[in-house]
Amino acid sequence: MLKKILYSTGNLTGILLFTLLCVATFQQFQQTHEFLTFNLIIVDGLILALYFIRHEPKALIEFPFAWFISIIATLLPFLYRPTDNIALPELLSMGHYLQIFGMMAMIGSLLSLRGSMGIVPANRGIKSGGLYRYVRHPLYTSELVFFSGYIMSNQSIINVCLLLLLFAMQFFRSKIEENFLLNDQAYHFYMTRTPYRFIPGVI
Repeated sequence: MLKKILYSTGNLTGILLFTLLCVATFQQFQQTHEFLTFNLIIVDGLILALYFIRHEPKALIEFPFAWFISIIATLLPFLYRPTDNIALPELLSMGHYLQIFGMMAMIGSLLSLRGSMGIVPANRGIKSGGLYRYVRHPLYTSELVFFSGYIMSNQSIINVCLLLLLFAMQFFRSKIEENFLLNDQAYHFYMTRTPYRFIPGVI
């Protein structure tokens, strides 16, 4: 019974969050007409669509802090604010390219996940194909790359602090997720075959 309640709560939470994110991103696009903002609509819409086809989990984490950090890490990027005060203009071009690369990687990661997409840690089958052949958390990595590029293009102390907080939260989120999935022997094998968490050959 508890599993069913948590699963239903997770589904409703995800659908609500990404519906709100789609609306917020679309409103931002109406104001800015930026190409990258339009692509964020595609990413958020893809995530929302995956919620309607995702698999029912074999196991769903019940640790309240895991739910808290997962939801906050999902919403945190929407606290970033655009700025015209550019202290390091040489980073603008690099930031633009990082956003494009991160966006493409996010789409690739989501397509690799398909029915295993979720906000909070759950076992919907161990994914080892697509971008998950190279690192264990390509979606987190691609998000961090994209938002690092955004910060390079929108430089402010607040944005940098939010980015550092996002890095920390995604790191702890990945640790919680891996500790939970280690209950499945298949994930032991996957970790052995895919030793890097975020960047191949580095970490």
